[in-house]
Amino acid sequence: MVNSYCHCFSNEEAIARGAAKNRSYLACAFVKGQFGAVEFSFRTGYIDNRKEPEYTTFYKVSEDLEDDGETPKKIHIYSKSPLTKDEQKPVEKPFLRDSELYYSYKIDLKLEKLRCMHHHPDDYYRLLRSHELFEEMKTIYAHIFKCSPSDIEGDNFNVLID
Repeated sequence: MVNSYCHCFSNEEAIARGAAKNRSYLACAFVKGQFGAVEFSFRTGYIDNRKEPEYTTFYKVSEDLEDDGETPKKIHIYSKSPLTKDEQKPVEKPFLRDSELYYSYKIDLKLEKLRCMHHHPDDYYRLLRSHELFEEMKTIYAHIFKCSPSDIEGDNFNVLID
């Protein structure tokens, strides 16, 4: 069973409408485990997946924005049990591919702060490698939930491109 994946959505429809000129992708990465999940989204201009899928390279990486359209996207944590004492009610998160209810949290860790982000003066060479992102997200999961996200052998970070 695959618990960790990165789903990339192209802007093909926006190009067809004339709202965009260059192809780009919204990449939504998930690491899911027994107690919850970690999600991080970013934008990428080119995806090199000629090698094995778990060794995909994302080029021209930039921040995705929160719903307000201005704030850089942060890492989202989804927990099956509350992590703080608040009045939050758990809700279903269909993109996690199950029907369980989750509590939602954000941590102030932006793209620029990720260790796996390779900075470069040329925007095209600002890149992320999927296996490095997977390892960093597993570390974040382990730090939040105090356990490894998956004991399943072979849970690779699959990259799906639409």
